[in-house]
Amino acid sequence: MKKQNMQDERILTQRRKINSEAYSILMIVLLVSILVQQYLFNAPFKQYAVEVICFLGISFYMIVRHIMLGLNIYGETKRAIGIPLLNSIVTGVVVTSINGVLNYSKYADKYKEDGIGYFIAVLAVTLISATIGSFIVLSFFDYLNNKKQEKIQKQLDEDEQKE
Repeated sequence: MKKQNMQDERILTQRRKINSEAYSILMIVLLVSILVQQYLFNAPFKQYAVEVICFLGISFYMIVRHIMLGLNIYGETKRAIGIPLLNSIVTGVVVTSINGVLNYSKYADKYKEDGIGYFIAVLAVTLISATIGSFIVLSFFDYLNNKKQEKIQKQLDEDEQKE
């Protein structure tokens, strides 16, 4: 007879929480590493390509796994409905900030000649584009997630009716 390793549920929960926190920290460090190498060190893409591939690959994997299992990407709370919009706004502001700092540092002399109006217009277009683009992507993921949840619920309802 095989001896099964019985583990306390509390210990399992704590281990899962630690793994989840480690994943979050690792993803933040990867993103910071990418941004530092790209913008502060002006490194060629091949120098930080592995970090980009890992970051995007793991992000894509997490989204696909959540969708395939029918788990809600944004959580189960009532506030989860507004998360795609909030994430889109934050993404737009971050992209605009990074783009604004880089553009101004590279083209400050041109902005001084032509006036700051062009710089502000570029920032406005960047903010609107990044916010709308990220909202479309996040809404698409939410749509796929909801479709999978509906399919699972329909399958569960059919199984109940058969019994």
